[in-house]
Amino acid sequence: MERHTTSTSHLIQTVRNGLSEMTWTTFFAVLVFSCIATRVISGLQSRQREYDPKEPRTSRLAPYWFPWIGHGFQIVWNHLGLFESLRESMDEPVFGIYLRGETYDTVVSPLMMNTVMSSNASNAPVLDQALQNVFGDRSLTRSVQLNRNEEISDNVAELISKDSFATEVSALITKFLQNNVSNLVTFSRSPVDMPPWERDSDVTMSEEDNSVCEVKLFELMRNFMGHNLSTLLMGEAFLENFPMSLADLWTLDRNYVPLFVGARRWIPSPGVSSGFAARDRLIHVMSVFYRAFSAFDDGIDPGIELRDLDDVSELVKQRMRTFRKLDLSPGASAAANLSLYWDIVEHTTKITFWSIIHIFADGALLKEIRTEIASCVNATRPTREETGFPFDEPPKLNLDLEKLLVSCPLFKACYYETLRLHSAGISFRKLESNLTVTESKEDATEPRTYKLSKGKKVVMPHGVYHNDPHRFSNPDQYDPLRFIVTDATTGAKQARADPIAPFADGLYGSKNNNFTERAILGFTASIVSMWDIQSASEKELAVPPHRTTWGAFHPAKDVKVKLKPMV
Repeated sequence: MERHTTSTSHLIQTVRNGLSEMTWTTFFAVLVFSCIATRVISGLQSRQREYDPKEPRTSRLAPYWFPWIGHGFQIVWNHLGLFESLRESMDEPVFGIYLRGETYDTVVSPLMMNTVMSSNASNAPVLDQALQNVFGDRSLTRSVQLNRNEEISDNVAELISKDSFATEVSALITKFLQNNVSNLVTFSRSPVDMPPWERDSDVTMSEEDNSVCEVKLFELMRNFMGHNLSTLLMGEAFLENFPMSLADLWTLDRNYVPLFVGARRWIPSPGVSSGFAARDRLIHVMSVFYRAFSAFDDGIDPGIELRDLDDVSELVKQRMRTFRKLDLSPGASAAANLSLYWDIVEHTTKITFWSIIHIFADGALLKEIRTEIASCVNATRPTREETGFPFDEPPKLNLDLEKLLVSCPLFKACYYETLRLHSAGISFRKLESNLTVTESKEDATEPRTYKLSKGKKVVMPHGVYHNDPHRFSNPDQYDPLRFIVTDATTGAKQARADPIAPFADGLYGSKNNNFTERAILGFTASIVSMWDIQSASEKELAVPPHRTTWGAFHPAKDVKVKLKPMV
């Protein structure tokens, strides 16, 4: 027994000595060798194969460098660049990528995308992964799928598409803009007198002209829209009682991609750590809000801070009532509400910024847009003689949002072109049955056919198609006229989104829906009509480069501008 103990101790000591003698040089050498071996093996496996032209093909897996991680680092860093490079190198419309030990089929042909999206396939896996990794809970989709009561529905896309919801949204957006767009900046020198969106946007008054101020445009647009959209969705009491929620939402948005692909809290990255901390605070806020609404809905006093919740939107009310019927925990319902809140607010705020900066950066386009929308939206200011007061009244906004949507084709085309240039969403599907997809004759002289197997997860990166020079001449240029079509019979011009359809999915359906379109066009038109925006420097106002993220892009840097009221 003593001899056995001695030999065991000697073996343990030998292992310890071996590990202690392993230098960092040896460790990195092993790591580099593993990566090279992985690249060689995956490269051999992805080589072109002989196919029977009469039989459907299967996807080839793209080569990768990192064991188990696969293409993960490239997806986090720049997913659009990865998919574009693989489209060229693989020279096929369907290919496989490897991520965290799992293979995904990637489809880059628009006809094939349409086939997959209209097939018997589910987008639940991406929602489930987002709820688990980004928003902290995964029980929503499981609970909805297991429930068989047709009266209980959490179909957000269906509710948003209803005419009644569109009417409600138009009225609310018009109300918020008429009340607040004149106070985009207030020219107050004291932060106490500023609205919350102005305090967080680095506003400075001009020393030469008290009707001009300098501001970071992206921060101002994001905070202004974020505050108003939050109030529209969640009611006034939400941000009044949880004023730091928007700042936490922006932090979560910055770190969405690493959290989504599975980054862990212990990773030594300040961004990831702050993302988890912001998520935890938002989950707590949403849990408190859900409990308060449940009490309010039952006629019980929820407390003085959240007593008045009657102005919560019907969209959020219906979701929280659904969660109560499903008997979800406060944490699960909080994750679900947070995911919808993020899905709407991050996309709408960023696309509005890009729309505004493009219009104001082109003087000729700005003039055309103002002329076109003048019959739908305009700003006026009563004179002192008209009011009888010895001071100027605030400007007033007149807005007909429904007319704006149907009678301003150039303005609407600017919105579509902004979506094409500054968003690169990704749609995910899990196939419920075998599926065969074929290229269109526009894509290939000899269209290829592929077989996608049941249970396969399919990725569709829409940005690859939107930046394809074979489909869009000079795809890097901003050209809204590519979305203008002329009716052969009447000669009337219309803006058509067909060149970039289908739009990429969000977590809850298409990003181009009744809500986001009305919000983006309404906010953009109101600011174009009421405010003048110029570069804060002597140079012309320029559109900044963007930083590729999932969904709508962030500007790589903010733009310092001068703001002045038009009236």
